[in-house]
Amino acid sequence: MIKVTKIVEIAPYYIVCDLNNGVKKRLEILPLIENQKRFEGIELLKEKTTFESAGIGEMGEIFWKDLITIKNQRWNYDISPEFILYNGSTVFE
Repeated sequence: MIKVTKIVEIAPYYIVCDLNNGVKKRLEILPLIENQKRFEGIELLKEKTTFESAGIGEMGEIFWKDLITIKNQRWNYDISPEFILYNGSTVFE
């Protein structure tokens, strides 16, 4: 099971993270924001302090706590480690 083990860097609209398979990935977040405008609250990720509040969840996902509003309820917005693995760019050092 793939998991994010560490957020290495958070910069405007991208995140670099280590995965438990030894791979480091850089994921561009702006395309996700643009493609998921239907979610109320997603635009908050364009704010620096909100974007930088990313954490790692229990299942190894990257998430932002209580970001999305659905039917007057607050929900976390998360990105699965599998999505990061297959859609992120591999970072070589």
